[in-house]
Parts: sequence; C-alpha cells; structure tokens
Amino acid sequence: MARRLLLALVLALGLFGVLAALQPLRAAEAETHHFWFKSQFAEAFFSNLDETGCVVTDAFVAAVDGRSKEAGTPEVSSQAFLFISRFDQCTGTQLLAAEGFPILTEREFQIDHRLTTATLETTIEVFDYVSGTSFPVDVSVSWEGSGDRVRISDHFQVKAPGFKLNARFDGTFRTAQASGPISDGTTDFTPDPAVFANMSSVKQGELVVTH
Repeated sequence: MARRLLLALVLALGLFGVLAALQPLRAAEAETHHFWFKSQFAEAFFSNLDETGCVVTDAFVAAVDGRSKEAGTPEVSSQAFLFISRFDQCTGTQLLAAEGFPILTEREFQIDHRLTTATLETTIEVFDYVSGTSFPVDVSVSWEGSGDRVRISDHFQVKAPGFKLNARFDGTFRTAQASGPISDGTTDFTPDPAVFANMSSVKQGELVVTH
C-alpha cells in the first residue's frame, strides 16, 4: 500500500510538472512528447551506539544507475547519496551531519538485473554542516538480496481539453542485507550490518499529446 501511495505521488508530481511545462503549447498544433526512464537502485541504513551509550551514529547510503530518453540518444546517469550523523543523546549535541552526492562511474556501482547482489565502491566528498568543513569518505558497501522479488505494475491515464497523458510504471523491489565500511580513514561509521536495505529495478514511460 505504501509503495502504491508513493507511486501515485510520483505520478502526480510528474503530471504537475508536465502540465506546467506544456501550458504555452496548448494553442499550438498537436504535439507528441515521449519520455522513458529506467533505473536500478540500492539503499541501506546503518545505525550503531558507541560503548558509552551516548553517541548514536547513523549512515544512509544509496546509489542509482539510471537511463532516460526524451529525444535523441539515451542519457546515462549514475549517482550516489551519502548522509552521516553522529548525535550525543546524553548532552543533546549534534556532533556530525555530513552529506555528499557524487556522480559515479560505471565501475563504482554494480547491480545485477535480478537484484541478487550490488556493490558500491567509491570515495565521496561530504560536507559537514556542523563544522562547516568537507572531507572524503571511502564507501565499500555490498548488498545481497534476502527477500522475495515483488513486482508492481501500473498504468496511469489523464485526459483534459487539449491534453492527454499516458504513463506506465513497472517496478521490481527486493529487501536485502547490506554491510561494509563507510570510513573517513579514522572512524568506521558502519561497523555493524545495515538495519534495513533494499534493491529495486524500475521502468517508467510517459506519452504526452497536446494541441
């Protein structure tokens, strides 16, 4: 149910953007716009408590290998996102809040089409909002599918005067186990396996006709 609500939200936001972008074309002759997107995605959330029982370290890492096409040659875009937080719950002090979102090379993120395994091997430059400084973090995380593959397919159509949208969504999702160091060279922020992890493969297409 949550995934269907998320899908509906994504489609609604996409529709809003399309309507806004194509508003000036309504008075023109009929035009057809086609867009498709497919991606493979992996995410993991880690959390651990230090030996004092005070400092909680959380880390969220995600990577996507995506391809999209609106006109001409498909565009390839592989990216990662990393967020690290260290919070002293005994004093109520935020010690670290750092994030980074680099472009990845083909070799840095690997995921198989059946969502069996995935690996992210890269160095991410993060910015810490607490200290106002940046520093590199080495990421070496592996995913292994553990749950059943769940497929969700949907078709979404909207008709209005001078406008028609036909969208299709096909996604496969699988829970996973993830582990591996995320380290600044001094501290391993992820000494324990991930609290939760997922992998997914998504295809989405949109056909818009305006006149």
